Amino acid sequence: MLYARQLRLSQLCTVLLVAVATSACTSPDVSPVRAEVWLCPFPPELVDSPGEWKFVANRVSGVQLYVDWINKTPAETLARAAKFVRERNIQVSVECGGTVNADWQDQAGERAAAVELAKIAKWTKAGGVVDYLNLDGPVCRLLGHGGWNRGAPFTSIERCADELMDYMSAVKRAHPKIRFFLLTNFPNWGYRGDVSYHARGPARQDNGDYDEVLRIVLRKAKQAGHEFTGITVDNPYEYTIGELKSARLAEPSKVDWLARIRSLEDFARSRGLEFGLIINSEKGGKTSDRAFFERTLKMLDMYIEAGGKPTRYFVQSWYRFPERYLPEDAPHSMTSLLKTVMRRLHSGLRQQERAR
Repeated sequence: MLYARQLRLSQLCTVLLVAVATSACTSPDVSPVRAEVWLCPFPPELVDSPGEWKFVANRVSGVQLYVDWINKTPAETLARAAKFVRERNIQVSVECGGTVNADWQDQAGERAAAVELAKIAKWTKAGGVVDYLNLDGPVCRLLGHGGWNRGAPFTSIERCADELMDYMSAVKRAHPKIRFFLLTNFPNWGYRGDVSYHARGPARQDNGDYDEVLRIVLRKAKQAGHEFTGITVDNPYEYTIGELKSARLAEPSKVDWLARIRSLEDFARSRGLEFGLIINSEKGGKTSDRAFFERTLKMLDMYIEAGGKPTRYFVQSWYRFPERYLPEDAPHSMTSLLKTVMRRLHSGLRQQERAR
């Protein structure tokens, strides 16, 4: 009996040691968070050839549509796309301006909402549902156009935020269930006193300090009874590593742009906001499908290794490349890129993917 108890104890210790060793050897490359993966754009060929991207279509969390794509796309094409995402329970975000014309002055928010709601109506009329609006640079648009940056009283972030609240109020009246993301082209802003990527202007921050913008917009939203679900960051790979030429900085690679994005993610979390990161490559998007594929994955790897845990990744291109979207098993196609991103995030296969 004593021998048996000793044997069982020995076996138990062995199991525990193996478990500890296995845990200690788990690759740090594997993301502990099951982040959502979104696709943008969403061309008709994906709807028409579902068999060529089954893996991705069954796992993609959402698709993002450009508001002007909706506006110019035939109704029958919209109807097919709406049916496709509805049957698969895929979320839909529409990327739009939020405010689109500073020359409208005190009516900038209301009139912008009327314009964009008319475009969105084409999607809903076709049977589509909109879960989110991703508002692309609404403060920047007002600061950088018309009279808003040339004379009082249209130079303040406060005033821009007021017009954005007017926009959100109009949208909520038409679509009470729509939620909002606030999207920024981050390299065009300074952050917490530091420079923007191109370091232009008297403060070397181009449009200004984005930390100030966020705090003002979030305060205004609370006062108006609105809320943002999350923050979205547009910061292509080459800007994240400081590879592209800067207008004013001699060596942009000496600035830790990656740490800045991580800081913004931490700020979002501290405010109870979700965090979305667009992953793509400007250089790759101007070069080839392969370059876009490889560089986008480098951005993903780098961000995970920096401790980033976004709520969602938008795999998004507004460039010439990738030209090929299908099939998902074709080298360097857009759906192949999404498939690889999903595997790296969700299946613990990042090292195996790298070795291929």
